[in-house]
Amino acid sequence: MINLKSKLVNTTLAATFAIPLATAGMFTSAGSAQAYTGGFTFDGSGTTANITKTGITFNPAPGSITLGNKDGDFLNDTNGTIYSFLNANLPSKFIDVGAKDGVKLLSITNLFTPTFKSILGGTDISFDFYGLFDDGSKAIGNIDFTALKINATQAENAYNKNGILKASFKGVAVSSVPEPAALLGLGAVGAVMAMSRRRKSFAQ
Repeated sequence: MINLKSKLVNTTLAATFAIPLATAGMFTSAGSAQAYTGGFTFDGSGTTANITKTGITFNPAPGSITLGNKDGDFLNDTNGTIYSFLNANLPSKFIDVGAKDGVKLLSITNLFTPTFKSILGGTDISFDFYGLFDDGSKAIGNIDFTALKINATQAENAYNKNGILKASFKGVAVSSVPEPAALLGLGAVGAVMAMSRRRKSFAQ
C-alpha cells in the first residue's frame, strides 16, 4: 500500500460534485470510446467489516448498497453490490453498480495506507483508493469505517501488528478521474471560482 494524503481525494471528489453537469463532457477518454463520467456515494449503515493489513471483509459479503449522491452516468442508478477483497489480489472487483452484470463494475487497483482519527466513543478509519471501471475509466475515492471502544493510537497499533479491527461500515465516495486534457479545463474552472470567491470577499 502507498501513503497518500486524503486531501487529494477530497479535492477531486468535491470538484466532481461541485462542477455543473454541463461540463461533464470533459470527463471522457482520449480515445473514441466514451468513458464513464460523474460519481456516487452511499451509506454503509447496517454493514460491518473486518479490517486487516491483508484486506477488508464485509458482512454480509457480497452486500447490497443503495446509492446516495449521484451524477453523470450514475444519475439513474439506485443500488449495487459491494465485494470483499484482499490486497494481494489487487486489482479486485469492489462495487458493481446496478445489476450484478459486470457493467459499471469498479475494481480497486491501489489501496492506500489508512488514517485513524479518534472520535467520541471510538475511531474513524479512512482508506483512499484508486480504481478502474469496466470500460477503462479511472476512479478515485475513499472508504470510511468506525471502530468503537478503541482510540486512534490503539487502532493504528492493532492494524500495524496484523490484528483484526472490527468496524461499522460508514460508506464510500467514488468519482471518475478526468483525462489530462480535462484536468487543464478543471484547473481553469477552479481558478475562476477561486478568483470569484476572492472578489466577493474583498467586496464584503
